[in-house]
Amino acid sequence: MKKFLPFFFFGLIVTAAYLSFDWAVGALIHSRKVVLVPELSAKSVNDALNLLGPLGLGLEKEGEQFDKRFPAGTIVRQTPSPAMPVREGRIVRVTVSQGGETLFVPNLVGQPLRNTQTALQNLGLNVGEIDHRPSLKFEKDQVMATDPPAGALVVKNGLVNLVLSEGQPAADVILVPDFVGRSLSKTREWAGSHQVSVSMREESNISRPDDEILMQSPMGDSPIRAGETLTLVVNRPGAAAASQGLRIYYEVPQGASDRDIRITVMDEAGEREVFRRSQTPGSKVELRVQPKGHARARIFVDGVMVEEQPLQ
Repeated sequence: MKKFLPFFFFGLIVTAAYLSFDWAVGALIHSRKVVLVPELSAKSVNDALNLLGPLGLGLEKEGEQFDKRFPAGTIVRQTPSPAMPVREGRIVRVTVSQGGETLFVPNLVGQPLRNTQTALQNLGLNVGEIDHRPSLKFEKDQVMATDPPAGALVVKNGLVNLVLSEGQPAADVILVPDFVGRSLSKTREWAGSHQVSVSMREESNISRPDDEILMQSPMGDSPIRAGETLTLVVNRPGAAAASQGLRIYYEVPQGASDRDIRITVMDEAGEREVFRRSQTPGSKVELRVQPKGHARARIFVDGVMVEEQPLQ
């Protein structure tokens, strides 16, 4: 028996220490003041902290969810419930709203109206206003453009406005063809036959052929009248041109379809578009510009800005 006495006394000491600790913790907890949990619904996290702090309560975000009833960043629900009595030190757990569910507008350009309506309904979006314009490029009732554009974010059940083709223009209406990607000679030939003036600006893109149209204004399918001016950005990737200006380079992401690539330059003169065209997945866009002062380039894919490059 003597050899077990040390273990017996050790057990007694441990038990006494545990009971003392438990009593002390219990006494500490029960000595805390009882407070009522405030209503946090529809309040921001910062506002909730300001309410809980003076009451000696903590806050923990346990999740987020889409809920169009509450603006993004506000509290949807809480545990414990409002007006429940708790002791100081209690943690209030909350779920925060992400706002209404947001969806990407699909690329619908070139699709017939019926297919477009089905595609939007399947995504949880609706057709908004429909405008009709003549077109050289699209057949009757094909989508020419959407508002918001492809890639833009809209709330679930939101509206997407459509511009539909009404087919070939009337005989007295002149529409500008889409010359981007075509040669300068073909563009000049068309302009001469329709008594349209041509204004040119040269830029360098070594990945594109010489004299290829990089950009135009007005855009393809826009109306123009005899005597008005068609402005072109023409590719001249000669050695002298390629060595001048600041370089913008972008690799188009991989994917199943072509991407609309738009590049703007922001400098001391403001923001201007320097490139816009449809590019195949994996292709490379390279051009040189001559900005005024400090500048940066913004790159948009299907209407969404994906990159900003400082130009040095």
